[in-house]
Amino acid sequence: MAAQSLNTDIDLINAALTATGNKPITTLEDADSESVVSMANFEAVVGAEFAHPWTWTTTTRRLSRVSGDTDTIWTTAWQVPSGVEVDRIEVSGRPVAWESMSDLILTNEAEGVVAVGRYRPPVRRWPDLFKTAIVQRLEALFLRALNEDVAAADARDKAADRTIRLARLADSRKRSPRMPTTSALLEARRG
Repeated sequence: MAAQSLNTDIDLINAALTATGNKPITTLEDADSESVVSMANFEAVVGAEFAHPWTWTTTTRRLSRVSGDTDTIWTTAWQVPSGVEVDRIEVSGRPVAWESMSDLILTNEAEGVVAVGRYRPPVRRWPDLFKTAIVQRLEALFLRALNEDVAAADARDKAADRTIRLARLADSRKRSPRMPTTSALLEARRG
């Protein structure tokens, strides 16, 4: 199955199941062994790969102010967007002091607060190399858990490692310097 046609979690799981000679599933809630293994392990497999700061998971979101007293040293509270892991808070492009409290961001800023962080886009928006690596990781999982073929599972894990390295290389080529005018070399040249 081409990586482009993998648009859901179930598509990824089924690509790995069929590649390892197992029957595909229709839902994670079934009682069959394929669904049970998939449900128990899918988030761990995918979550491990999302620990890397991929450029395509970076997001910038304007925060909505929450009314009411913060009962802290901070003057204002802002709602964290659902599914976003906040890395920094900015106002007009400059970083500001902040603190996280539950699903709120606390600052001393009155307006224009923006969160820069990471989120998990839907599967259809994942790069093809990343989808391929996830399928390979799932294949290794199914080969171990369902087929009990450790040697083949180890080979799939190695293939997934190579694919992840290629995906990271491709992703790094998309990155641009955040503040190129502040490099020490440029400052020295300017005098």
